[in-house]
Amino acid sequence: MSEQPKIGLALGAGAARGLAHIGVLKVLEAERIKVSAIAGTSIGAFIGALYAAGVSVDQIEKVARDVDWPHLFTLVDPILPTSGLIDGKKVVDLMSRLLPVHTFEELRLPLAITATDIETGDALTIKKGNLVEALRAAIAFPGIFTPVRFGDRFLVDGGLCNPVPADVVRAMGAQLIIGVCVIPQVEKKEHEAYLPAVVTPQPETAGKSFLERLASAGLGIEKLLQEVWGSDDDESSPPQENNYKAKKPPGILKVCAQSVAIMENQINNLRLEKVGIDVLIRPPLTQMTLLEFHRAAEAITAGEAAARSALPEIRKQLASIASPSPCVKL
Repeated sequence: MSEQPKIGLALGAGAARGLAHIGVLKVLEAERIKVSAIAGTSIGAFIGALYAAGVSVDQIEKVARDVDWPHLFTLVDPILPTSGLIDGKKVVDLMSRLLPVHTFEELRLPLAITATDIETGDALTIKKGNLVEALRAAIAFPGIFTPVRFGDRFLVDGGLCNPVPADVVRAMGAQLIIGVCVIPQVEKKEHEAYLPAVVTPQPETAGKSFLERLASAGLGIEKLLQEVWGSDDDESSPPQENNYKAKKPPGILKVCAQSVAIMENQINNLRLEKVGIDVLIRPPLTQMTLLEFHRAAEAITAGEAAARSALPEIRKQLASIASPSPCVKL
């Protein structure tokens, strides 16, 4: 029996939506489709690292489904804002406890993690050395987590440059590239805009400094995060003149998250057109926001469904590589 071609898995960025990667891994394992190398960024880097370290998909899924996500807010360590709101060391401590290894050299599968130099914009690939620090850089969402120092560089989320690092895993020797993109494919239309004449009241926290808001939140991190994320419109709000209602502006976390998501969406569309992904798996997660980790079960199920839909194409590609068309002699 001929050996299966080397399959490279590119796991993309997407925060909570990235839990769909777990569903994709479940289907590949169930179908005995062996992954030979993984490249990941952001949440994709973390899930890829767990899998490359030998943690079973069942274990990864159990953690994602059973974890008390609201309690994990206690792991967030806010700091006096300098280059980010959150230091991230406690999150890294959690990752260290979940990972059975702490260096790339100890992994069972080749793994590459991508990050971005926040000063130069360079896309960097990390494949050796300290795995945990590489992951800390990979999840360093700009403006929220502080950048991570690597030598004379300061690194943040690799999704800024390469949301689905298919080219990275191809450079690792993979013959068939399966990309998993959890960034929703949304066609944006341009609209004309105008400013209404009605002046709406400002929220009570408007104009307050971060430290003042921290104090007003009573140092409760869940309340603080809810405060700086910004709540959705209150449907019960009474209508204002000209049908405008008092609407709270989005919090700083939501502004940062949405800004990066918008940019990643555009970058991702351009890169997917140019980068050779043999099979693209794209779970439909348009109704899920970046921080809804408590919806892990939905994300995993969406990943499974999308992966099963892609199985015919995966098998077709594998057969094509295993039995290339014979050369025609002239």
